[in-house]
Amino acid sequence: MAALIQTASSVLRYRGGAGQWAWVIHRAAGLGVLAFLLLHIVDIFLVTFGPGIFNELLFIYKAWPFRILEVALLFGLLYHALNGLRIIFADFLPVLAKRSTARTLFYIQIAITGVLFAIGGIVMLTTAKEEPFGNNLLLSTLVVVGIVALPLIVALFFSLAPTPTTIGLDRDPSTGNYQDGVDLIVRNRQRRPMNRVELNIWLFMRISGFILVFLALFHFFLMHFIYGVDIIDFKFIVERWTDPVLGLFWRSYDLALLVFALVHGMFGVRYVIEDYFHNRTVRFILLAGAVLTEIALIAMGAFVIFTFNPA
Repeated sequence: MAALIQTASSVLRYRGGAGQWAWVIHRAAGLGVLAFLLLHIVDIFLVTFGPGIFNELLFIYKAWPFRILEVALLFGLLYHALNGLRIIFADFLPVLAKRSTARTLFYIQIAITGVLFAIGGIVMLTTAKEEPFGNNLLLSTLVVVGIVALPLIVALFFSLAPTPTTIGLDRDPSTGNYQDGVDLIVRNRQRRPMNRVELNIWLFMRISGFILVFLALFHFFLMHFIYGVDIIDFKFIVERWTDPVLGLFWRSYDLALLVFALVHGMFGVRYVIEDYFHNRTVRFILLAGAVLTEIALIAMGAFVIFTFNPA
């Protein structure tokens, strides 16, 4: 936990440039998307209890605070997907990993993310039926800008704030020990040789990440821009999964999205745990909990997808 606090504080204070913030936002966005996925699996599981419970709980998704969270989810998906693609290409095309090229690609990625997020976020909010966002372009724009500006304000605040001596960081943020934290992470990972299992995990993260760019973004686009969350209810699920032509396709699609997203996300959680929790007992408990949670959620999702029968 001390390593987590120290690294988080160092990240917020250290002026490490584009590479540092690309890594920070990528990890934060991934954890945020995973948190939403866990909630989504639980609420879909409720269809097994019939339309009453499922439809009654859908008010959560239609409340205005959750509308803002869904727009934030769009940002997380776009950033994590596009930054992940940049990482994948750099891994397999070393010429793209050069510092100047990587920085240029990062800025291009940020520009694309910003444009897509601005358009998508404003459309999501202005088309909402509930107050206060419906048809309110000004308020919707302010929310979208705020989601992007908030992390920048936080970073600026911590960059300018004096460093507490209890954390043990250098006073000058330009020479903060963020690099020391990175070196610690690297040394920790180097204790584990890159055996075949680790190599396969590395490959899976790249392959599954590439697949999820299309699976997850298409699912989000379909549900929020084609259908709209206002029409999603028990009847919608029934028609989607029992359609005589596309029912099996949508069930298979949802299962693939479930498995790839959960396994990819849990391997990401594994990296976080191993980076910041160095006590073996604590690490084992957290990793075991993550694995058991993953297995339980995949089982719940698969059970609903292939046993759901509204009759």
